[in-house]
Amino acid sequence: MANVNHSTLTDPYLHEPKGVAAASNGSVYFADGVGSGGWEHLAHYVGGYVAFDATSPTTQVLTTILAPLNPPFSLAENSGFTALSTPNARLRYDEPEAMICNINFAASIRHTASPDHNIELALYKNGVAIAGAHVIQTSSNAVWQNMNLTGQVELNATDYIEIYTKADASITLELASAYLTIKGVYKS
Repeated sequence: MANVNHSTLTDPYLHEPKGVAAASNGSVYFADGVGSGGWEHLAHYVGGYVAFDATSPTTQVLTTILAPLNPPFSLAENSGFTALSTPNARLRYDEPEAMICNINFAASIRHTASPDHNIELALYKNGVAIAGAHVIQTSSNAVWQNMNLTGQVELNATDYIEIYTKADASITLELASAYLTIKGVYKS
């Protein structure tokens, strides 16, 4: 066989990069910096939501101890996650690539007790609080308010994200809607 430079090849002699036959759909090649590399997904994402219903909102009794917010999430756009409802509401990451993820949660809330009460939300990964991802807001009785929570964390296969909540007294929280977004990029 004659020596031919790859740069001079034309169709149909061009070929795909090594390993493409085993690469999963949507993956891209990442060099490892030492002459090799592998096929990985560049990103994974999910949108989990509680559908809007201000007439018959989802309710949950809050105590003074942080506990999982437990309305089941429906999935919107999804790549690599599963919505779980047991033992409580959570989104589980199911892909093999490590991802650095931005997490955002927004909810329309109110409570049924008088007077005003402080309500807290916190992001948890695998049952452990994510540092810095904890907010508090004073909520007025029977007035809808929006709470937002954000954080960033590394996710690996089977890691899961939950929202925890508590109040400064035992109250019934009403949730008219909620949206949990996780957007991850490949951690090389």
